[in-house]
Amino acid sequence: MQSGQMLPWFSDTYNDLLVRYFNNKLHHALLFIGAKGIGKAKLVAGLSDTLLCKKPTPQGACNACQSCHLRLAGNHPDFYVLESEKQLGVDKIREGIAKLSGTAQMGGNKVLVIPVADSMTEAAANALLKTLEEPTNNTYLLLITDSLNRIMPTILSRCEKHSLGLPDVQSSLAYLQQQGVQDASEALLEAYGYAPLRLEAALNSESDFNYRTFTDGMGALLASSGSQQLLALANKWQSDAVQVATWCQHMAHKAYVERQQAQDYARYRACVEAVKTLQHPGVNKSMVLVGILKQFQR
Repeated sequence: MQSGQMLPWFSDTYNDLLVRYFNNKLHHALLFIGAKGIGKAKLVAGLSDTLLCKKPTPQGACNACQSCHLRLAGNHPDFYVLESEKQLGVDKIREGIAKLSGTAQMGGNKVLVIPVADSMTEAAANALLKTLEEPTNNTYLLLITDSLNRIMPTILSRCEKHSLGLPDVQSSLAYLQQQGVQDASEALLEAYGYAPLRLEAALNSESDFNYRTFTDGMGALLASSGSQQLLALANKWQSDAVQVATWCQHMAHKAYVERQQAQDYARYRACVEAVKTLQHPGVNKSMVLVGILKQFQR
């Protein structure tokens, strides 16, 4: 994402951060906290672009200086991203710290981004503490997390925390329509936790399972009474069993709130238990889905 294209629901936060940077009042260690799929990484990308730029403007990076050209080419020597497919270990953190310890090759700022800060092992987090406490000159550490309670207290105490809320529905729907999701609706947005980028990613995924296919499948299930449709859906959806059970739970809860029927409450409780059961390794996901989907058949 180019500078100047900040997500509208983060524009105020972004502008405040830039003002503080230009006034030399920006903290060197920032932790951005918020739900998955609201665009935290885009906010951090916009900020890091500006921090690396040699001629930043009040709107962000100029995208024209040598530093910006290197960044846009993906090989800026003073920009580091630490991530791992699983846990972020101590060796990776030490590698990043070593890069920060030297002088900035471009003579400006050094920026280290940790996109999934809660994936750090305890040893990795401990290794980062000294750098958080005593950073080298012109160094900024930008951490991102979906799960605040998984961040070590020692890390939390050394970072300036920015809690980012869900965008409002109108802004989310406008964004989705701009991205080509013409049938964007609040119901569709709600299915993905009111996180527009999560919804966008799901619809653009190569997977053939999303909320649209879920509602189509449930519609067919509700119109049938035999076991063939039920078993077919359970087998087809077993790899997305937790999401299916969660959406069924939302359906049952909504129906109970509207109708106050015991049957809807029973469905809701069954879904709650199913979500818990599906957390256990080795569970037969297809059988768990059969159990809850059966309750939605007429």
